[in-house]
Amino acid sequence: MADGRVMRCELDADLAEVGVARRLVRRNLADVPDALNADAQLIVSELITNAVEHGRGDRVVVALRRVHDAVALTVESIGPAPNVQGVGDWKVAPADHITGRGLGIVRSIADRVEVSRPNGRLVITASLAF
Repeated sequence: MADGRVMRCELDADLAEVGVARRLVRRNLADVPDALNADAQLIVSELITNAVEHGRGDRVVVALRRVHDAVALTVESIGPAPNVQGVGDWKVAPADHITGRGLGIVRSIADRVEVSRPNGRLVITASLAF
């Protein structure tokens, strides 16, 4: 993926689309270090899963932007997702919990995470430097 270019796609709000998103990230970041590519794939997996589980719409938008030595992954879904707290509250759930690990994982991997809620949507952007 060329520097400054944005890859954007719209997916069904369905957990089956997680694999599609992972493949898009892997393919578009093929020239970055393997560890960064793997982290980006994990982040997009967790953000898509979160959007499907907490969003209200039938579509999810994924965007990948590469600028210089950083990658930004954005996932946008419909619905305010009131269960999604501020980034400072994101923790990885204890091992005996069935859910609740995703956003904590994103926070621990990403160099920066931003959450916004414009016009009834939830937009989460996670950035990784390499």
